[in-house]
Amino acid sequence: MEKVEEMYVEYFHERLEEIGDKWTKRLQLLVDEREATDTAVLKVPELKKEVQLFCSDFVKQMIFLESNSRDVQEWAERMVRIFSNHTFSLQQSVASLTYLRQILWDVMVEFSSQEDQLIEASRLAEWGSYMNKSFDLLLHKVTVYTNQLNEEQIAAQQTKITELSVPIIPISKEIGVLPLIGTIDTYRASLIQRKGIERSSDLQLSYLVIDLSGVPIMDTMVANEIFQLIKMLELSGIESILTGIRPEIAQTAVQLGIDFNNVNTYAHLHQALRAILIACR
Repeated sequence: MEKVEEMYVEYFHERLEEIGDKWTKRLQLLVDEREATDTAVLKVPELKKEVQLFCSDFVKQMIFLESNSRDVQEWAERMVRIFSNHTFSLQQSVASLTYLRQILWDVMVEFSSQEDQLIEASRLAEWGSYMNKSFDLLLHKVTVYTNQLNEEQIAAQQTKITELSVPIIPISKEIGVLPLIGTIDTYRASLIQRKGIERSSDLQLSYLVIDLSGVPIMDTMVANEIFQLIKMLELSGIESILTGIRPEIAQTAVQLGIDFNNVNTYAHLHQALRAILIACR
């Protein structure tokens, strides 16, 4: 790093507090005006500290040193974490970095005006060009990583929803309860069948109590999916017990021709658990 560049870095560090204040104020306006989304929540002291650390390293490493793609990747991931912690949308993240680029350019221009005898216009243009290239690449990477993070969050949420849709609760080493609550559509019925057998096998259950007391209505397709689950559990050596069958659900099963004669049924969950415990003695 040449002497003039060292002087700029020193000049820049003296203004880190000012840069942090300017940036957080611009971000507060962005949030107050609800541009793009109103989900962002600013934690100003933490955010100011984070951007000061980022800017300090950025100026030395990305403007005056030839940063490589690994540096850019690390900076992008770092900024995405910062924006994610403050629930920024992608639009707000891009706007935030655009504001930061302008603030850094203003500091660069201020330095050149005070040290004009040391800096030629071509040198200032060279700094500005390199900073813009760095920011352009940073914006691209931030966009890519933000989209990846959103996709991962959606996938995680979908996994959680799937788990909650088929909540097998282990009561003991051998006994599990599958309490079904709410309306069961085609997708959820298929999910119950697939995840029910997988989860029961993973838990190495001997008994699975399927409680239907929280299901208001069940059509023929759903009733058939439950019946198929019972058959698959039987083939896996797991005994199924049905509880809480409403009259309308029983009527649907009869109309469909589903034979539950070989399946133990109880009016209430506690009755089924008591019967299993007695049988296991």
